[in-house]
Amino acid sequence: DLGVTRTPVREAVQRLARAGLMEVHANRYSMVTDITDERSRITREFAASQGGEIIREAALALSEADLAIACELIADAIRSVETGEGWIEAHVELFEFLTDRALNDLYRLMLSDFWYLVFRDLYLGEPRVDTKESLEELESAMRARSANAGVKAVQRMLRLK
Repeated sequence: DLGVTRTPVREAVQRLARAGLMEVHANRYSMVTDITDERSRITREFAASQGGEIIREAALALSEADLAIACELIADAIRSVETGEGWIEAHVELFEFLTDRALNDLYRLMLSDFWYLVFRDLYLGEPRVDTKESLEELESAMRARSANAGVKAVQRMLRLK
């Protein structure tokens, strides 16, 4: 039906299983794993750490033109949180842009393999209550090129319950 052989499908399922997104029981069944409170907590810690690193580098390394684009992407994310529409996509676009512009190739490669996992575990349901305020703090920090304030904004956005 998909026009592919079993091998790439099998490899994709194995990759998803290694990332913890699927549970595979050979010759019986495969299923998507649930997002537990513990998994969400661990993912938030990882995302806060990596997101902080992205912001730290971006605050210091972005050109003026890229900083203007980043601030517009943050504004888009704020609007999407206000409307409740497209907010996951807006967050992904923002952090992909910042990662692409601010980090070295090895770091980008490592993150590209894990972002789908992070967003799956973090961004189900509604945005957190203080997401808009955190994004406003992030925009202010980026305009001031304050890496520490930017990191604090990301940590607030991903704060553990």
